[in-house]
Amino acid sequence: MIDAIFARLLRGVQISAGLFFMILFAVNILRILLRNFAGITWFWIPGFSRLVFIWTVFLGTTALYATDDHLLMDFFVNKMRSATRRRLDIFIHLVFLVFVVCLVVYGFMVFRVRMNIPYTSWNFPTGYAYLAVPVCGILMLIFCLNKLRTLYLAPG
Repeated sequence: MIDAIFARLLRGVQISAGLFFMILFAVNILRILLRNFAGITWFWIPGFSRLVFIWTVFLGTTALYATDDHLLMDFFVNKMRSATRRRLDIFIHLVFLVFVVCLVVYGFMVFRVRMNIPYTSWNFPTGYAYLAVPVCGILMLIFCLNKLRTLYLAPG
């Protein structure tokens, strides 16, 4: 049951990251086409691109962490006995948990400060872009706790 919930949450993060990437790509292609073929410049697109880019990166990072598809240096880890590897995995995820808590706490601080700073070309707070940091931090925290749960319940 709980694994199904995490699978759905992961799927939602992956779909969101993909949608944000497609929006980022489409808006910048539109920007290039309008500027080069119609001589039209929309000044809001760079700010919007930054907003979407930040969300894309953090959602993508969350999805990669949850699926263990990020870059791993595990040559020596794979040479360890399974019990030692499990203890090391638990230690690594506990350290990561501390990092993610810092992301959430300081991410909300940055978000609050940036809510008073609008984009230069449109009256929209830059805080919404940086809200990706604590939101994805919370998601990574949830996935990290699930990984620790799985490691704890694993035999051996």
